[in-house]
Amino acid sequence: MALIKKLIPFLAIFWTIFYFIRTSSLYDTRLLLSNSDGIPWLYAVVGTIFGVLAGFAIQKEWDEWNSLTDAVRGEVDGLEKLYLWSSNFPKTIKNEIHTNIKRYLALIIKEGWQYSEKGEKSKEVEDVIADLNNSIYKIFDEAPQLMPTSFALLSVVLNHRSARLQHSAEHIPPLLRNTLRFAAFLLIALSMFIAINDIYLAFLFTASIASLAYSIFLVLIDLDNPLRPGDWHITTKDYETLMEKIA
Repeated sequence: MALIKKLIPFLAIFWTIFYFIRTSSLYDTRLLLSNSDGIPWLYAVVGTIFGVLAGFAIQKEWDEWNSLTDAVRGEVDGLEKLYLWSSNFPKTIKNEIHTNIKRYLALIIKEGWQYSEKGEKSKEVEDVIADLNNSIYKIFDEAPQLMPTSFALLSVVLNHRSARLQHSAEHIPPLLRNTLRFAAFLLIALSMFIAINDIYLAFLFTASIASLAYSIFLVLIDLDNPLRPGDWHITTKDYETLMEKIA
């Protein structure tokens, strides 16, 4: 639905430009038809280049998306396991660990992705992690046999958190993004000069090509910004669910 809302104004602008070109001296049907042997091949080359670049970029961004979602789920799962594992600790230490896990979840929910999107780390979250680490370390004096598993669970959380920060901060290189933008522009602009006599039939074909190129570019931009609201994006819902579960 969001994609359709973006396509409607695009098609309105496209029709205006298309109609202007078709009814002006810029469009010469006889000239285009006389070169019909070469123009389709040249246009196909532009489309192929765009398709290869877009396919490569989307595949890369899709892999990043999967890695990011795995990191989020792994972090939440690690926090839940650590919470359950510490439930049988001595009361004082158990309360400290549970409190710090709740603080961590509350901060993630409150701050959202304002730091993750920039690849930065929140000082408040870092302080909570330090407190959580110190709380787990206190178990060494009372039940040292629980230390290896406790720190292993904390390591799982920290490793997934680091992966989340890494993948959420990675974006398409500006050169590749600008090249794709230029290729999409060429594909859309040149489609207006396809030699079809009937203006409405020509618009049907050219608008379909332009809409497809524009949609592919929108999908790519959406994948490149997985933390920003879009057709699909990652939210703090998993953290909120865990917070409700342990509250």
